Amino acid sequence: MFRLAIYYFVFAFLIFKNRDPEFILYLFLGIMPWSFFSECTKKGMKVLQNKRYLIENIRILRTDLFVAHVLSALIALGFNMAIYFVFRLFFDVEITLHALWLVMYIFMLLAFGFALSMLLSTAFIFFRDLDHVWDIVLMAGFWTVPIIWDQQFIFDNYTFMLYINPITGIVINIREVLLYGHPPLMGLMLYDMAYIGLLLLISFALFKKYSPIAAEKR
Repeated sequence: MFRLAIYYFVFAFLIFKNRDPEFILYLFLGIMPWSFFSECTKKGMKVLQNKRYLIENIRILRTDLFVAHVLSALIALGFNMAIYFVFRLFFDVEITLHALWLVMYIFMLLAFGFALSMLLSTAFIFFRDLDHVWDIVLMAGFWTVPIIWDQQFIFDNYTFMLYINPITGIVINIREVLLYGHPPLMGLMLYDMAYIGLLLLISFALFKKYSPIAAEKR
């Protein structure tokens, strides 16, 4: 909430003066999925390391550790979503049946966070400085995904950015269905689903091959 207030003040009153009052909802719908993605991947990277005692002493599916991790991050996302719907009551924003698509995008966020957490956690077994590199990636991602700036800029100038990171498409389509009352951009949604599905397959394959080494690494 504090971060949202800072961004809103800086960008609505200092940089982009006289923005529409709904700009705070625009910000909210960008920050929420990005915060989930950032928290999920940053902490998920160290799941195998932090839960080694479970792996060594209990017969447990290693993937269950990531399921639990992603679901715990989902709780925070749920609280943020509840705050958004309370905020919305103070603005002239109509909720349409297209808002039901939100369930699909939450599922896509969960799947993307799950896949990347497994992939990063597997890589972290061998590259202990990966957390510092990922901090840089997250910082770059925050400013290249249309969280604060106008998402129409991508469509007008740099459409290739829609296909680099699925979070871009997820953020845009969440705004389409919740803020604007439009149907989702189906082509973009199908691309993001295929992207996440492929990433899941790669993550499972690498995780299955290399995760047993996690118990041996110190």
